[in-house]
Amino acid sequence: MRKTLLVMVHEFFRHVRRPSFLLTTVMVPLILGAIVLIPSIATDRLGREDASVRDAPALIGYVDASGVLPTDASSPNMRAFATTEDAERALQEGVVVGFYHFPPDYLDGGVVTWVAADGSGSGPQGRSAMTDLVRTGLLEAEPALAERLATPLALRYVPVEPVAPEVPAESGDETGVLISLDFALPYVLALLLYITIFSSASFLLQSVTEEKENRTIEIILNALPPSQLLIGKVVGLGLLGVVQVVVWIGFGALFLTLSGAAPATAGLTISWGLVGLALVYYSLGFLVYGSLLAAIGATVTNMREGSQLLAVLIIPCLLPLWMMGAIVATPHSLLATTLSLFPLTAPVTMMIRAPLTTIAPWEIALSIITLTLGAGLALWLAARLFRAGTLLAGQRLSMKAVFAALRTG
Repeated sequence: MRKTLLVMVHEFFRHVRRPSFLLTTVMVPLILGAIVLIPSIATDRLGREDASVRDAPALIGYVDASGVLPTDASSPNMRAFATTEDAERALQEGVVVGFYHFPPDYLDGGVVTWVAADGSGSGPQGRSAMTDLVRTGLLEAEPALAERLATPLALRYVPVEPVAPEVPAESGDETGVLISLDFALPYVLALLLYITIFSSASFLLQSVTEEKENRTIEIILNALPPSQLLIGKVVGLGLLGVVQVVVWIGFGALFLTLSGAAPATAGLTISWGLVGLALVYYSLGFLVYGSLLAAIGATVTNMREGSQLLAVLIIPCLLPLWMMGAIVATPHSLLATTLSLFPLTAPVTMMIRAPLTTIAPWEIALSIITLTLGAGLALWLAARLFRAGTLLAGQRLSMKAVFAALRTG
């Protein structure tokens, strides 16, 4: 047991200092965060600048030669000029964006001239303000009618106590946020599980093949049995994956805070049952894939050959991701249930289904049992191949030797 712990600690600290691990763990979320945040910040800033330009009040002038407009009118966006020359001078100096000219015969035809430097209109706000001003002037002799036209509706509100709809106790007040999170959580958990399992398991494959190539494996196996070496490597690199997940979650929380999305999820609670289930499936899933990758490392002569065989294991782990649409749409279908019970697809499939629906306890128990049996079988298989192949430096196990190792150990 002590030797297994030493191997575990050695593997963990050996790989946690690797530039490739640091790059994957720290730089990848930083780069992804920058890709997401920089356009968001730039768009937000441009939007605020555009809004400030749009919302800035444009000063509009008017010259009233008809005597219709009220003499005591006051508007923050309107300015009266005595003559057309004064209005044109203000327009040239940029004091106003344009001005209306009301001719002496305005009441006969209702024609008003709009003068602007670029020929553009006064905009809906300018026309509305000018219309209100004209209406007030025309109704100066009828103040009661003018007031009624200004405020045609004086609403009296009668409150009625609404009947609250029945909602599940765990729904809370943020249904929209919960719906979006329920949609996103399966993708996030499944991808996290897939990435961490294979990034850490790849380190395991690399470790085994490197030790075979430089023949240090021969010295190590003189000090402890292959099974203890294998378990120490698998557990140590499994903890490496946990560290990676914790760091990524921390970066995710930081990016949520910086992007302003954190307040929307502040009232949500974490389902610790889901967290516990994720840890169980991560641990068992890593035991399965880590052991199989260690077995691959024991049968190949270099990392290049191991990487080619790695693709064979990636396919079943990717299968639930390829079928995610069908699983999300019908999480209790025969397809989803079957994938949940097969050891190579169970970890990712259950992480897709668990946030979406309530899975029957017997199904979770059966899935964990089959996954545990699969992990035990993978460890047994890896230990036998490990014992047969690790001392054959520079040699690849033939299929005959593989079957012999599995039969006799």
